[in-house]
Amino acid sequence: MSDISRTQDIMRTVTLHRRKGDAAFQRGNNDAAEEAWEAGLAASAECFAALGIPAEVTPAQASDYAASVASEAAELMGVRGGLLRRLGRTHDALESYRSGAVWETSHDLPQTYNRTNAFKLAIIVGDRTLAQLREPLRQFRDTLEQRLSTDEHAADDAWLWADLGDVRLLLGDDIGAVSAYQDFATRARTNSPVSSLAVLNEVVQALIAYKDPDAGRTAEVLAKVESVVKAT
Repeated sequence: MSDISRTQDIMRTVTLHRRKGDAAFQRGNNDAAEEAWEAGLAASAECFAALGIPAEVTPAQASDYAASVASEAAELMGVRGGLLRRLGRTHDALESYRSGAVWETSHDLPQTYNRTNAFKLAIIVGDRTLAQLREPLRQFRDTLEQRLSTDEHAADDAWLWADLGDVRLLLGDDIGAVSAYQDFATRARTNSPVSSLAVLNEVVQALIAYKDPDAGRTAEVLAKVESVVKAT
């Protein structure tokens, strides 16, 4: 029997640790930041028992759980992925995002955080080429476009437009990426597009470093998106 209330209580504690760590990092206190992030990661591990889920799950297994459990599990894996990445454990972070993506897709959840980050981090760590990700990216693009065109609430979510912009950019669709990022910029907090584009710059630099054949094309699309966002 899952205990969602207990899980949510733990996740609030985890969020406090993450914020404490982020604040310490911004002050230049890396030791305090790492200590807080490690504390958050340790606390988050308690959620597996509270939810009654394994640390790794197959799509078939995930579909056996209630949607409410899947939603909490997706959030858990996304938070853990973020903490692991802050701690420099990028490959572990990738696996966490991939696990979260399984939970997101198992019940067609509105969350997309794990799927988006799994794509980008796979490129950053050199785990996948853009060519290898092309078909999954197309499928994800279609999912996002369908949701944004039919769900009024989703269409007001700035980060869904950012996700769509990211996917279109990685697929080489410059016009579509610019359009999505314009929608993102009109809905987002002031610094949100800048933060998102910084991650995409990291993706492009990784493509260049790994000599990905699509690196040049992707860099050109990103440059177009950046010029439009800066002018917005």
